Amino acid sequence: MASTPGQTSNRWRAWCNEHPVGSIALVGVIATQLGTYFGYVFPAFGLPTLPWPLYNGLLGLGLAEGAYYGDDGSILGQAGVFGQYEMFVNHPVGTFFVGHALHFVNGVVFAILFGLIARHSLPGNSKTNSGNIQKGLIYGVIMTIISAGLLVPYAYVQGNGYGLFLFDGPDGWKLPAGILVWHLIYGYFLGALYQPDDE
Repeated sequence: MASTPGQTSNRWRAWCNEHPVGSIALVGVIATQLGTYFGYVFPAFGLPTLPWPLYNGLLGLGLAEGAYYGDDGSILGQAGVFGQYEMFVNHPVGTFFVGHALHFVNGVVFAILFGLIARHSLPGNSKTNSGNIQKGLIYGVIMTIISAGLLVPYAYVQGNGYGLFLFDGPDGWKLPAGILVWHLIYGYFLGALYQPDDE
């Protein structure tokens, strides 16, 4: 039996039921990739670039502390750790691969948390397409609060004078708005693509 327009395919739903972890992990990769793409093209919409893989690469290689970022997300300089900064400049491929690996692992882990915990706890009807999307969008807002309120100011751009939720940064309201839009895109695709039967 075919699915109706706007609904998830019955074949995909059955596959999600048979492979609950594999399907949400695959959805996590897809949602992360789509969010990441849009994060790089945000300047076309008047928002700052969100190069999450770059930031994760810097964190993973221990280069984030003391880094100074330009408005476009590029590193302008590194305070007090010249040797490590030189390593970043001389090994951008390593930073790229470490960053993408961490970024996609994060995307898959948070997708699994959505599938196992949040999807059952958030408001919305899991039996409808719109209810699942609602759950994904709410999850995206929760992730935005964690990201803009904790991770970005205290991990990614620590020591650069960004205040709580980043309104004190050079981009003003645009950086938190970009983080919100990024996570809404991610949450939308989690909810739209992961729709197993509740049983």
